[in-house]
Amino acid sequence: MPVRQIGPRQPTPAAQELLRRLVGEWEHPDPTATQPVIVEERDGPGQPVHVYVIWDDWADLPAAERSEIVLDAFSQRYGRDASLDVTVAMGLTPAEADRLGLPYRSI
Repeated sequence: MPVRQIGPRQPTPAAQELLRRLVGEWEHPDPTATQPVIVEERDGPGQPVHVYVIWDDWADLPAAERSEIVLDAFSQRYGRDASLDVTVAMGLTPAEADRLGLPYRSI
């Protein structure tokens, strides 16, 4: 079986802007904002972390790029070591989150 390696992709300017905005919101939440909704699902220290970011602004980005932004933002917020515990990093629109049954509205 052939082995192929893919190097890191360069983020688009749109992705860089979303990352900047997401990190800003994560570090300094605006209590009046309705989005993005950041959900951190944890069972305890050192346990796997699932991170979901629900945001209409994801609509034009592919799922892989959204996940990279979420993981990069988590890493900037909590540090590289903490990001090693992230096993799920998803960027979803509200409609996508609803289809997955993610209970983000009741949190």
